[in-house]
Amino acid sequence: MNARILLVTLISFATFAQSQTIDGTINVDGQQRSHKLYLPSNFTPNMPLVLNLHGYTSNAFQQVFYSGMTNVAEENDFVVVFPNGTTDQYGVTFWNSEIAGEDVDDLGYLIALIDSMIVNYQVDADRVYMCGMSNGGFMSYYSACEMTDKIAAIASVTGTMNNVIYDNCNPTRSIPVLEIHGTQDSTVPYLGLENSGSFQTMMATEDVVDFWVNHNNCTESQIVEMEDLSITDFSTVTHFSYTGGDNGASVELYRVNEGGHTWPGSIIPLPGVVTNHDINASEVIWDFFNQYDIDGLLGVEDILQETNFSISPNPMNTSAVVNSLFTIDEYIIYDLQGKVVRKELVNDSQFKIQIGILQAGLYILEVSGENGNLKQQLVVQ
Repeated sequence: MNARILLVTLISFATFAQSQTIDGTINVDGQQRSHKLYLPSNFTPNMPLVLNLHGYTSNAFQQVFYSGMTNVAEENDFVVVFPNGTTDQYGVTFWNSEIAGEDVDDLGYLIALIDSMIVNYQVDADRVYMCGMSNGGFMSYYSACEMTDKIAAIASVTGTMNNVIYDNCNPTRSIPVLEIHGTQDSTVPYLGLENSGSFQTMMATEDVVDFWVNHNNCTESQIVEMEDLSITDFSTVTHFSYTGGDNGASVELYRVNEGGHTWPGSIIPLPGVVTNHDINASEVIWDFFNQYDIDGLLGVEDILQETNFSISPNPMNTSAVVNSLFTIDEYIIYDLQGKVVRKELVNDSQFKIQIGILQAGLYILEVSGENGNLKQQLVVQ
């Protein structure tokens, strides 16, 4: 693709502190394409970049508010761009993820958009991620198959792969993949759908997960029934994780039991459709992305951050006390393969960790709260 890239930036509808939401356009092969760009208030060069793709009939403006990802970007210091698709033969906004009868080059557009972000905002080229809602999820999978030199990891919310993508996907490396999908999704059914018009055959969610588990050569699995934090949403979440893949690449599925065609955690309800509030999809997606760069699972030295909480003693024998300057909502302990070995709600600035079933070794303790997500090394003797 010979793309002439021209970035035009206009300060748009929101400025909070030094954060900016910017309307931008790029010219790709003679076609003007638009997007919305969010720069966090602590923006500096070399930040990670997330592309967040809207669903069928939607647009970038709606996806900004529906996903709520700008709040997560502000708390965790990453750049997020919301691209706009074009209109299909029916006049509806869409992404050409191998849609029958369409020829717009959305892969070329997204490649050009990534390149423009690298040139104009010096984002970290090794930490570019893509996620999307519904048709945007289809496009994320398509990009994982075709843009392995650009994308470090992908996530799909209520999306899947159609049969054309599925049958022809041959990535040149392992790709970390996250899927969030409701079992009562009537638009992109959890169990798949044959002959679904221009979208062709939609593959079953678990078949797609199995595809990426096999591609990444994942060797370990775990199933966790997550706490039902919101009993009024009439849904629960089961978390499937598959780890130990090539270069540490994992595959995760958050199955939203009784959930509909929605973005979990969204504050915008969709009438007649169950939106789960036990998880926040944008937070889950960032926590997943934050483990990887283009070469795979980040090493301990890459993911440890300057923190304002302490662990004592560390190394620990039977227990350790965590003290923080802010209230911690929950903590997660990961092993060095990125597998979650413990996760608990806290809601306190001081709490005790018991060794429990943890074997001797090196772990990562991640705490989340009003200061975002912070990590430290945890040693068990």
